[in-house]
Amino acid sequence: MFRRFLPALMALAMAAPMVAAASVAKAAAPLTAYTHLAALSQVKLSPDGTKIAYILLVGEKRRLAVQTITGQALGQVELGVKKVRDIRWGDEDHVLITTAYYGDLKGMAVKGDYYTAQSYNVTTHKFATVLNDSHSSGGAQANTASNSARLTAVLGPPIIRMIDGKRTVLALGINVSGEQEYYAIDLETGVGTPRDHADSVMDSTGYWVAKDEQHDSGAGGAFTWRLVKREGPAMKELWSEGGFVIEAPNLLGYGRTDKSVLVGYPVGDGEELWEVQLADGSRKKLKIADLGDNAEPIYDSLTGKLLGFQGLVEDDYNAYWLDADKEATWESIVAGFPDEKVRYVSATPDYSKIVVFTNGNHNPGTYLLVDMATKKAIKIGSAYPDLKPEDVATVQYIHYKAADGTIIPAYLTLPNGRDPKNLPLIVLPHGGPGARDEGGFDWFAQPVASRGYAVLQPEYRGSTGYGKAHLEAGYGEWGRKMQTDLSDGVRYLAAQGTIDPKRVCIFGWSYGGYAAMAGPAIDPGVYRCAVAGAGVSDLGKMLAWERDRSSKDSIVVRFWKRFMFGSRPQSESLDAVSPARQASRVQVPMLLIHGKQDYTVPVEQSQDYADSLKRAGKDVTLVILPEDDHYIDARSASRQRVFDAAIAFLEKNNPPY
Repeated sequence: MFRRFLPALMALAMAAPMVAAASVAKAAAPLTAYTHLAALSQVKLSPDGTKIAYILLVGEKRRLAVQTITGQALGQVELGVKKVRDIRWGDEDHVLITTAYYGDLKGMAVKGDYYTAQSYNVTTHKFATVLNDSHSSGGAQANTASNSARLTAVLGPPIIRMIDGKRTVLALGINVSGEQEYYAIDLETGVGTPRDHADSVMDSTGYWVAKDEQHDSGAGGAFTWRLVKREGPAMKELWSEGGFVIEAPNLLGYGRTDKSVLVGYPVGDGEELWEVQLADGSRKKLKIADLGDNAEPIYDSLTGKLLGFQGLVEDDYNAYWLDADKEATWESIVAGFPDEKVRYVSATPDYSKIVVFTNGNHNPGTYLLVDMATKKAIKIGSAYPDLKPEDVATVQYIHYKAADGTIIPAYLTLPNGRDPKNLPLIVLPHGGPGARDEGGFDWFAQPVASRGYAVLQPEYRGSTGYGKAHLEAGYGEWGRKMQTDLSDGVRYLAAQGTIDPKRVCIFGWSYGGYAAMAGPAIDPGVYRCAVAGAGVSDLGKMLAWERDRSSKDSIVVRFWKRFMFGSRPQSESLDAVSPARQASRVQVPMLLIHGKQDYTVPVEQSQDYADSLKRAGKDVTLVILPEDDHYIDARSASRQRVFDAAIAFLEKNNPPY
């Protein structure tokens, strides 16, 4: 693998923790210790490295906390029950907090997740809403009262750049014409001033250098992508390509110098990185060590300068730095935690202090401050402070063959204190389907394993992170080979003697919820019970719903069709792989769970399946979460309700002992 475990350049001495654990876990950790939202998250260093800001979870509410790096508390402020997506330092005195909400936004066609941002003064303890009372540039009448607008929604977290020698905060918002526009933000008031020439790639004066665009070609929903550069008052095309249907190239930022830019070109489940010279548009594909098509650039948050790359390949999370000193620093940090996964979180501009996140077997997740001068790693706090190391089950990374010979990677979590022979098994397929699981602590798998079950998380064909061939092997295999990849894993573990094939259930969420619905209906005889969360039960109705809320040829509809049909005729019926249409085949108890506020997969998908099962005289229980969406990431109580119901159901229908 790319990560080299060099002899440690420093001894990582563990100093006293900076955030005290909330409580001491009992001998047998309760489900709540695993399923509550992370107690500590979003840990960010101030620009001068003297302070740390982070999000605490207290009950169901988030708090922004600020302290010095020596542990002196500088205050906390309650944010309420909000989805905090990002925090970052605007300057030495202000923290920017970006939160998500679901709803409408003027100029946008459908409901969706939108964002608001606030600036918090850590000294005066006052908030200001970003883009509050900002004025759109909006053409010739921009400064008239009739064209002013309270632009309180942002399109992602604000960015910070050095412009004309000053630290400047920029937010991308929607102007009164429904167009995207950058604003320079006053951190005290939140008011934004339009920056007409700003964009994601800009020079030290705040003027855009390069940008990319998409244009509808009108041919079956395909579109053309263009990369242009600024040339005086005009722009010059560097690269243009058409025929894109779902994924398209993406301008990422500067290249290895400020004379080039990086473009991520879609290939399979990842992106090839192409460096494009601004002078003449010539381009070259970059090969980043062992990161393959999963390399993501790391940029300096102030200058936009390219620093390196990171990516998850197979089961190894790798990072590569262009600067030799930074590379040596990173390798020395990784070498200090040889049995864990180490991720970069934030750092001071000179990288003398770095915040990292580690997790792995017996570590549910720990934030550490690494001080390169003192060669110490100071524990900031734990994401799951109620869990002791012995409460975290061991995770193995394995491979097995599907019936057609396809190699399926998988994560196998084995319960602590049990001989790994003839164990009861819970199959836990991930969502997506174009997604993947990762090694380390998994808040879905660990609570199940804590109750005595082995847990199998197959990276079935159609999963990302394993190359183009593995992803594309899933096209058209929704409910077909993507489903039997799961049961082939059961047969593999049974042949190894690890699990008892007569004691297997399936539990999944989102696409995993579909797989749990489909297992007993489409691939019967494998599972003795199923727990399905937020799943799709009728594929035809799901496509119709997506068409109604967006358009016939929307990118979302095309994504679903890719996995449902592949190269099959799109007139082909989906009934054979729709669990609601196959309810009569189900012979085992089923538990269905769904959030009433789910706007990704409507709750009717579970309600319809429950009705079909009841009409067929089957054993089914339906649990509706009245205040929750597809992601159950706003309240710990919702996750707890899911696992209380799921574990009770599994223990009843597939006893672990």
